[in-house]
Order: sequence, then C-alpha cells, then structure tokens
Amino acid sequence: MAAKVDVFPESHGAEIANAVPVGLAIANESGALVFVNTELERMTGYDRGELLGQSVDVLLPERFRSGHSLLREGYMSAPTPRLMGIGRELFARRRDGSEFPVEIGLSPLNTSGGCMAVASVIDVSPRRRMEDTFRAIVEVAPNGMLMTDAKGEITMANQSLCSMFGYTKEELIGQPIEMLLPSRHRTEHVPLRDGFTASPSKRLMGVGRDLTGLRKDGRELPVEIGLSSILTENGRVALASVVDLTVRKRAELQLREANAQLEEFTYVSSHDLRAPIRGIVTLLEWIREDLGPEASETLTNNMDRMATRLERMDQLIGDLLTYARSGRRTAVMERIDLTALVNEIVELEPLPAGMSLHLDLQSQFIEGARTPLQTVLRNLYSNAIKHHDKPDGEISITAQEAGGYCLISVIDNGPGVPESAQARVFRLFQTLTATERKGSGLGLAVAKRLTESHGGRIELISLPQKAGCTFEVWWPKFARSDLND
Repeated sequence: MAAKVDVFPESHGAEIANAVPVGLAIANESGALVFVNTELERMTGYDRGELLGQSVDVLLPERFRSGHSLLREGYMSAPTPRLMGIGRELFARRRDGSEFPVEIGLSPLNTSGGCMAVASVIDVSPRRRMEDTFRAIVEVAPNGMLMTDAKGEITMANQSLCSMFGYTKEELIGQPIEMLLPSRHRTEHVPLRDGFTASPSKRLMGVGRDLTGLRKDGRELPVEIGLSSILTENGRVALASVVDLTVRKRAELQLREANAQLEEFTYVSSHDLRAPIRGIVTLLEWIREDLGPEASETLTNNMDRMATRLERMDQLIGDLLTYARSGRRTAVMERIDLTALVNEIVELEPLPAGMSLHLDLQSQFIEGARTPLQTVLRNLYSNAIKHHDKPDGEISITAQEAGGYCLISVIDNGPGVPESAQARVFRLFQTLTATERKGSGLGLAVAKRLTESHGGRIELISLPQKAGCTFEVWWPKFARSDLND
C-alpha cells in the first residue's frame, strides 16, 4: 500500500515562485505586470513595488518597445507554451539602464481574471561570456580552427585558417567543409564526416595518411588535422584544428636531400680517393724494396713522411664516412649501464701516467642506443686526454638526471678553448688548438651530429678565468616516439 503523501497547499504558490532560481513574471492581457518573483527583482535591480502595475515593456530595451505590443497581442490571441524570439538574441533592461542577454519561455495561465502570460527569464550572461572567451581563444590560436555543424557546413573559422587557405570568413561561413579539400577526396570524405558525426571522438584525422587541403588559389598544402566534438545549445558540432605542414615538410625534404648528398659524396670519396691512395702506398713500398738498405737517410726520411701523410689522408676519408653515417638514428634501444659503458671506454684508451679520472654517475641507467652514446663519450674523453697541457691532469665524468634527459659532463683542467674558437669547435675539420695537426678535426663534429640525431644536444663551456673546459651532453633517458620507431 502506497504511503500517504500530503499535498502541498496551493496557497504556497507565491513562496514556490520566489524559491525558483529563474526570474518569473506574470502579465495580464494588457501587458501589465501582476507578479514578479524575487529572482527577477535581483536580476533587474527593481523593487517589486516599482514593477507591479507597470507595462512589461519597462523590462525591454527602448529599441524593442515599439514593436513588442504587436507581438504580445499576437501571443495572447493564441497562447501556447513556447520559447520567445526563437532564432533571435533577446535582451532585458535593468533599472540602471544596462542590458543583459536572456532566454524567455512563455506559458498561458487561465485565471478568474482572464488569460495571463507567465514568462520565465534566464540571465545567460555567464554563458555568453564563456562563449565569447571561447571564440577569443579560437581566434588568437596559432593553428587554423574551424567548426562545422551536423550537415558539414562551416559555422566558424578563425583568422589563422582563413590566412592558411586564402579565404575570408564570409566566404567560408555556411559552405560545406569539402570546399577545403582537393576534388579527388571530396566524395570519399562525406561518409567519413557522417561517421564522425554519428560516433564522435577526440582524435587525429587520417592517421597514417598524408592529408592535403586546397587553397582558394588552387594550390594544395600538406596539413595535420585534430578533431573534437562539442555539445552546444544548437546540438553537437565538430571542432577541427588544422596545422599547415608546408614549412616542416620542406625542411624535412631539404634535410633528407642534404644527408643523401653527403652520403653520396662520402661514398664516392671513399671509393675514388682511397683506391689511388692505397695504390701510392703500394708503389712506395716497392720503391723501398728497390732501393734497399743503400738508400740515403734523407730519402728514407722523405719516404717515411710520405707514408705518414698518406696514412692521415686515408684516416681522413674514413672519418668523413663516419661523419656521414652519424646522421642516422640507431633503432636498437637497450638498457645502458653508464658505469659499465664508461669503464669500457677507459679500457680502450687508458689514462697516461700522471693523469687521474674521477667518476660521479648519479644517473646509473638510461634507455637508448648504446653505440652512438659510447661513440660520443669516447670522442669527448679522448679529446680531454689529447689536448691536455699538463702531465698531472684531471678528468671528471659526471651524470645526473635532468628532466627527461641524462646530463653527462666530461670535464678537464687543461688549457680550455679560446673564446674565439668556441663557436667553431663542432664544425668539420676544426681542431681545438692551432698547433694540433694529428687529428682530422672530425671528432667533435661526429659527437654533435650523433647527439642531435638521437634527440639530444651538446654544449661546450670554457670560461677565460677558469682552467679547463666542460662538454655537457643532454641524452634522452627514454625512447622517444618522434625519434624511435
């Protein structure tokens, strides 16, 4: 048996009306206000006594009052529950003369005094402020932004998108989104668009495919598009963020071409130069044999000098090949023990007598490509030894975490690098000292190229007032999606 529920007394109707969080006003057939609730008083700034008996037009901006009487009479002749001013922006007027946007719902009320109109009034100023803020954010966004309705028609476009495609906003609004696509893609895009409307989600468009847009001048441009779905008062709409990839694609193409040309040049040099050099070395050995022990000391010394220079030329060609290959990323990723890696480097090139090595590896393990990192550190460690000017020198290798990177520093107390030479130490064929002739000047260039191709960076710190120099290497601690497959 259902529990007995007390019926709320009808006499409490005014209390109920004053408790609701929307403005309520009741006007008679002549448009005079016979009731306003507390929320409407707060909303408009009027006291109830100032409104009762007044025409409802007192709550309208003056520019709307002249035509409102006809609309009011039309409603009272056939009153039905409905929204007021569908498709138009409605405004109300406060006591101080200021205006605010509103939504108004109308319902008829039959009373003993005749038919009256009940108006529910909602102040939509907060909503409009949010919408204006949203539009302002979209307008200043550096990416192209556009919004389409369920039919695929453009309802909003920011200035970045207009500049990207060469249209004005007036030319885009109301047009189908397919106008921004090459004609060969338009037919297939319609079912894709309808599928997104039926099952919206936040995602990138055309993953795994090259997307292109069509400018007003007929040129196509590579783009990247992100899609989102937003629920508005007019239904669900699609918001697209469009990025022009023209500059990025052009830079990638130029880089690929430069790397390809470098590799081609290096391989040709390796084949076409090494073969003659090795032929000369062979001829030099035959001459030694032909001359035998009777060769003069001067001639023997000159032949030794020739052999040394040929050996250095062969080493230079090998270093060039190493540099060309250093621009490639190594796909093999593994867990690297930094202590073990540094110890292997030291075993391959022991410290000279009198020199000491200090290790402070706070960051022990990283995920990365072992061989490239080892090559970089070996070059830096070797340089620290080779260019030291004291028999009792010190070298320190430290490692510490630095966000998503491992900061590895190779520090020495040698002569340092003159400020005038610091800008060019990472260039090809540059040596750290003016008197250095043993190396090819490629070690640091290879270290920089390997570090940057694997997502890191390398810097030299050498201060005039302090002995020695520091090479700092920021190497990614983890495999990165933009660098590793």
